[in-house]
Amino acid sequence: MISIAKVVLISCLSWKVLCEPSLVYKMKNIECITIPGFSANASCFIKAINWNKAVAQMDVDLVRPLYNISVRLQVFKKDYSNQFQPFLIDVHINVCDILSRRSFIPYGVMILRVAERFSNFNHSCPYAGHLLARGAYIDETFIPISPPLGLYKLNITIMENYLRTPAAHVGGIVWYVQTMQPVKKKIKHTTNG
Repeated sequence: MISIAKVVLISCLSWKVLCEPSLVYKMKNIECITIPGFSANASCFIKAINWNKAVAQMDVDLVRPLYNISVRLQVFKKDYSNQFQPFLIDVHINVCDILSRRSFIPYGVMILRVAERFSNFNHSCPYAGHLLARGAYIDETFIPISPPLGLYKLNITIMENYLRTPAAHVGGIVWYVQTMQPVKKKIKHTTNG
């Protein structure tokens, strides 16, 4: 009987330690940039779910089809002088190769996971019409390593025909994400008597 109680107690404790994330990535703000001639009617906003999670809602109409989409992903971290400084990542990714699974660049695979889960931007090129993302957030399983705590700026610049000059700037998305420890819910103890 005592061994069963020990097994149950150890199972509960290990479940709590292993299943709760040690870090969460909370969306703080989002900006959408459109370029006339390529995109119009961009709408981006953040919706708070709880203390640990906020989700992005994004909409854009493409004015003309995009055939060879490339993305420049830059990550900046806010330092002690309250300025965003470059932080390790500045890559160019051909989105069409990632979506057709011809390229497996790690940052491209992360973008693919977000696109497949939250948007209609999950088929092979070309793209035309209305693009949307609903309930987008960065899950702790998307990022293989834990970055330092702090506020990050993810600058996503979208280009058409990046490999051929001149590349056409189509638009961009700027995500502000805070890496933080999860906020725990306080349990109120009631006393009877």
